[in-house]
Amino acid sequence: MARIHQLPPDVVTKIAAGEVIERPASVVKELLENSVDAGATRIDIDLDAGGTELIRVVDDGCGIAPEDLPLAFACHATSKLHNADDLFAIGTMGFRGEALASVAGVAKVTLQSRTHDQPLGAEIKCDGSDLSPIRPWNGSPGTRIEVRHLFFNVPVRKKFLKSIATELGHVCETVTRLALANPALHITLRHNGKLVYDIPGSAGLLDRIALFFGGEIRDSLYEIDSGPGATRATGFIADPKCDRGNAKLQYLFVNGRWFRDRSVAHAMQEAYRGLLMSGRYSIGFVFLTIPPDKVDVNVHPTKSEVRFQENSLIYSMVRSAVKTRLLKENLIPHLTAPQGEALGYEEPESVIRSRDPLEPGLFTQPTREADLGPQRPLGVPAHSPRQDLASRTVAPWEMDRGTMLANPELRRAGDVSPPVEPREPDLGGLTPPARPEPTPVVVQQEEPAFPAPPATPPAGTAMQIQDTYLVLETPEGMLVIDQHALHERILFEQLRRRIRAGQLEVQRLLIPEPIDLPAEQAALVLEAADALKELGLEVSDFGGNTVLLSSYPTLLNRKPPHEIFQGVVDHLLTKERPPTRDAMLHLLMATMACKAAVKAGDRLTPEEIAHLLHLRQLAEDSHHCPHGRPTSLLFSRHELDKQFRRV
Repeated sequence: MARIHQLPPDVVTKIAAGEVIERPASVVKELLENSVDAGATRIDIDLDAGGTELIRVVDDGCGIAPEDLPLAFACHATSKLHNADDLFAIGTMGFRGEALASVAGVAKVTLQSRTHDQPLGAEIKCDGSDLSPIRPWNGSPGTRIEVRHLFFNVPVRKKFLKSIATELGHVCETVTRLALANPALHITLRHNGKLVYDIPGSAGLLDRIALFFGGEIRDSLYEIDSGPGATRATGFIADPKCDRGNAKLQYLFVNGRWFRDRSVAHAMQEAYRGLLMSGRYSIGFVFLTIPPDKVDVNVHPTKSEVRFQENSLIYSMVRSAVKTRLLKENLIPHLTAPQGEALGYEEPESVIRSRDPLEPGLFTQPTREADLGPQRPLGVPAHSPRQDLASRTVAPWEMDRGTMLANPELRRAGDVSPPVEPREPDLGGLTPPARPEPTPVVVQQEEPAFPAPPATPPAGTAMQIQDTYLVLETPEGMLVIDQHALHERILFEQLRRRIRAGQLEVQRLLIPEPIDLPAEQAALVLEAADALKELGLEVSDFGGNTVLLSSYPTLLNRKPPHEIFQGVVDHLLTKERPPTRDAMLHLLMATMACKAAVKAGDRLTPEEIAHLLHLRQLAEDSHHCPHGRPTSLLFSRHELDKQFRRV
């Protein structure tokens, strides 16, 4: 074996460049961060061939003194740190002192700079770590850096670069992150002499989001703020209807620095739980403000990963800020007709001018206020979370709703014989039988519950089409409701209240059921055995890759125990981090509600429709089912008028 020896400086520089400089976008990132640290208010970027041939960055920052120019290319030379204690309270974008040295080791660099208090600047060149003498430079205050022929002396690295369009896309992403983190910064980007971005300093954060991602996303954003304090989360989150198939539009910043973090991203997804379908991701721009001594950015040379001293606090703060904001919004999606070709008919302009757009037509029945039944603004919960009702009154028909859906003839007749003896309520049905003056039964409950519906449901409030959808007139226009999704949400909330009111009822199996799993899944299940036991799923090791299931929640007695268990296993496997008790309980309740709810194709009586709409008004989150599907779509009056050429 060869003896140990010291590596030459040029080899050390190339090794360091391999960690820091991956592609042209890495060079742009390091140069832009230096400009921000220099206090620049304007940065101009010019590229040729996607940055492989030329990267020029010009700023109006504080500049570099002539005698310090050679040190700018020295390894671990910086003006941002003075001692080891400074590493624990970093307030600048850069601090390692190796970016320019790494760039100079794999490219030809020209550095020109002038401080604001000097009449003349200076210039220095570095060709693969070989420095030229310092020469005078007559330029404006600030710094100008040119990086040419990237990886000219490392051909192996150069051949791994992608196409010019791909490399330009990575540079644009770097500029996007910096522009979002510094809303007062004026940035221009040109490629091969053509302007790509010109973002003025007067463009605020929302304007920049619209520039980079389009007005549709900008118009669907809600502002979030966790409240005053040394640790704070602010920014914008998008309506669930603007979901995406990946998490690339989740932008996270801490103290002005873009970063990646699975924990914070998971907090955002948890806040959207029940509003997004599986495999869909939310859009968000979250800015964390944390004392520098509470966050460690000295984790990776690219500075894209950080470590929080109070990770659980950050997780809870982000999740709470996003969830609280979503609860304040009416998240019912608006149905928009597709933009197609003209229908080939235009109504005479004289007829359009003479007609009142609000005038009822020949086939329109005047709507009476009484026909609409009890109304409230869409998306506003009927109960405040702070309410606390000790008891409620339940009519006997609510104790026997399962018989309704189990027997279609009885359901259509709208009448059910009273039960012989009291029993637990079955949550699978809807219809209140027409029975005068029902005898009330008092049920103790800790949280608010649904009051009994009106004795006579309002007529003509909605109609069922295709035995699947309900069409309802609202002040905004026409509401189309998915009967299964809405009933699933209602049952889910009823189950949730029932579980929170006391312990979960568990059914023990007379003979434990053996379940064979792959080795990885079996180990994962046994590791989460304590959490599963809290949910009523008691598992134990049976040897090999087999586990024994000894109990399951009574709430799910309509489904075979092994199917319940397999659903939980699938849930464990699809999550990047172990699911919390609430997450697993959410899955079980959503499964129960889905199986018990009315299905597409079930014909409902007018009484059932009226009762379902009544329960919808009392639900907290009636706009989405527990799995994230919308329960209703609003076709606005304005959109209807557009389709009928009335506007």
